[in-house]
Amino acid sequence: MVNFVGLLEVKFPISFNEKKCINVIKSKKECDACEKICPTNAIDMRNASVEASSCTLCGACSLACPTEAISIEIDYVEAIKDLEAKEVCIGCIKSDKAEVILPCIANLNEKDILNISTKKNVYFDTNPCESCVYGFSENIKHLVSKAIYLSKVFRLDNIPFYVDAEYKPKFRYTNFKSQEKRAFEPKHLENLCSNTIPFEGKFGYIQISSDCDLCEACAAICHQKAIKIENGLIKFSHGLCIACGLCEYACTISHASKPLTLKKAIVPSKYTTKYESISVSLKHVCQRCGKTFYTKEKQQNLCLSCQKEQNLQNMILDFIK
Repeated sequence: MVNFVGLLEVKFPISFNEKKCINVIKSKKECDACEKICPTNAIDMRNASVEASSCTLCGACSLACPTEAISIEIDYVEAIKDLEAKEVCIGCIKSDKAEVILPCIANLNEKDILNISTKKNVYFDTNPCESCVYGFSENIKHLVSKAIYLSKVFRLDNIPFYVDAEYKPKFRYTNFKSQEKRAFEPKHLENLCSNTIPFEGKFGYIQISSDCDLCEACAAICHQKAIKIENGLIKFSHGLCIACGLCEYACTISHASKPLTLKKAIVPSKYTTKYESISVSLKHVCQRCGKTFYTKEKQQNLCLSCQKEQNLQNMILDFIK
């Protein structure tokens, strides 16, 4: 459990879900992404603590965390979408062009930016990032560039842009409240390509081989509920997956052949919160011996062993007749 220490410990708007943390789930303490990126050294993974008085709520730890174990409870996305303005410029307090002021643009990820872009034109003022002591300039520019690229892939009406020198702010907004986040789903899915687009980010899809025996380890470890077992089938939601890799890790431990493979990529036409069946084999229960078996056949009542025994009996009966 992460302990929050300092002046803001009573109402600290950062939450830590230890059940999602890689260092808690895996035996090896191999992840220190949040500690490395923290500009004020407020995070100490050894003692599992956050110095709240040092934290600036920049959101970099949330952006860097591969499993979203760290999250900022303030929902900037819905608050920005609720603004009446059709056009907004997003930046930090050091920006003289930003209309929506965040502690840092790192509070958002690529999904958040796409979500906002469905409602309004979004501009980003990254000029103050150049001289910022946080040193996030390249990270933030890379984030915005990815969002621009994805907006074009998903054929959104509003494409994010970097603000130009002549942009003049119309208002200043800093009052945010915590709200429930809504998932982004692109429009006109039937017109989007089905090609796989490699993408290092919080987008992923999984592939299942015929070695899968539906042990349900992947579904049990997925905190995003992107994988579920239903009617003897593995069902997967591309839009819910954040490409954290825990399902692949669980599968590797459960099976030497590793039937599940995670791909960090987007399939635009399948990017939705709806579930689709991805199992290669179906789960059945043998009506004769009661054992569970797997086959590609939809209607199969007997396992392979009982099938052979049944065929042998039929041959003997045919011979006697």
